[in-house]
Amino acid sequence: MGQRVNIQYSVELDDLEEEVNRLYSNAVTQLASLPHASIKLGTGGLERVESFREKLTKVDIMLGDVQNIIEAYVRYKTQPPPERETPFQSDDLEVDPEALQDKISKFKELLNENANQEPPV
Repeated sequence: MGQRVNIQYSVELDDLEEEVNRLYSNAVTQLASLPHASIKLGTGGLERVESFREKLTKVDIMLGDVQNIIEAYVRYKTQPPPERETPFQSDDLEVDPEALQDKISKFKELLNENANQEPPV
């Protein structure tokens, strides 16, 4: 089986069911195309079973994609919308200018102390 890559694309919410049905129909078509004939013992039969299993794996992956989309849709419909963040408002915080100045002074002292130290090797 070849390499697989994940892709992402968007569709209108109103078109989602149609897109899911298209993907599902494609999986069912692939499944219906699998041979139903009996097999014989030997290398030919072994190759046929291996091919069948590879095609079945592809169908399973397609159905997994459909399942993931439906699960995400159900989560979207059943979970409440996320809360919107309120913009920062400066009047929400009380600022003590003296305390702020004290913190700035301590920060400057700390920077000066560290500036005189040699970096570790």
